[in-house]
Amino acid sequence: MILEVGTINLDHIITCQHLPEPKESILCKDVTLMLGGKGANQIAAAGRLGAETILISMIGENDPNNTILFHDLNWAGVNTDFIGIASDMSSGSAFVCVEDSGQNAIIINVGANAAITPAIIDQNKACFEKSDVCITEFSVPIDTCEYAIKIAKGNNNLTIVNPAPYAEISNNFFKNIDIITPNEMEAADFCGFPVTDESSASEACYFFHSKGVKNVVITMGHQGAFVSDGHSQLMIPSYKVNAIDTSGAGDSFNGGLAYACSLKKDIFTAAKFGNAVASLSVQKKGTARSMPTLAEALSVYHI
Repeated sequence: MILEVGTINLDHIITCQHLPEPKESILCKDVTLMLGGKGANQIAAAGRLGAETILISMIGENDPNNTILFHDLNWAGVNTDFIGIASDMSSGSAFVCVEDSGQNAIIINVGANAAITPAIIDQNKACFEKSDVCITEFSVPIDTCEYAIKIAKGNNNLTIVNPAPYAEISNNFFKNIDIITPNEMEAADFCGFPVTDESSASEACYFFHSKGVKNVVITMGHQGAFVSDGHSQLMIPSYKVNAIDTSGAGDSFNGGLAYACSLKKDIFTAAKFGNAVASLSVQKKGTARSMPTLAEALSVYHI
């Protein structure tokens, strides 16, 4: 069982020829509404791969967009029984502008995601008892992330933390993380120096290991993913594909990684599989709806 403590957003996917410059007005080609949010995307990726899943999150009371959110979560095979309702709030939303090159810019309204508090974790402790893997991300309030990972470790869950967007965390939080998955910019924020190549990625991994993190996976865009288990290190090259939409690429990677970890695969194999899942997701529009099936992922990398 894979448990996600994470955010849910309604994504407004806006496709256009190029991203607007400051003070520039442009015409878009299309607008599509669909499920998003880092937590929802990650667990949707795992669900599409066939994992048994649970999502702990919050949505706004009587938000008319909730129908779309539940439709897409159900389509992905995600258990929605533990999604709470926040009164006097709208559900989270994101406005994702995607240009023809596949690059994107995103504006996020936190909404009901701000109501994912430690009290919500307490209400759903039974979820941790039946889970094998727990994953969280930093769009959720940091005190909630730290508390969730502490509870997960207490229940012998493998803990995966995607520290995006970057936020400072305590040493106690670091010590409860089995796998941390920053991108190169987030790794640099933690370490205090640029992470641009294998040498600097290796140095960044030692920083995380010194804090007590067992495994480090630094996603580095077109270069691939740099992986360290504290003993061995490996740069896993990215797949060369025709990217249509890179939004959600990191989330698909994390979902694939979590799925492979739930099968007790080692961190290097899990990262290779996450790379394969991400390579497929960027070839489709959207975030959660771009997540591949297990058959599709296995056709790229067989675990």
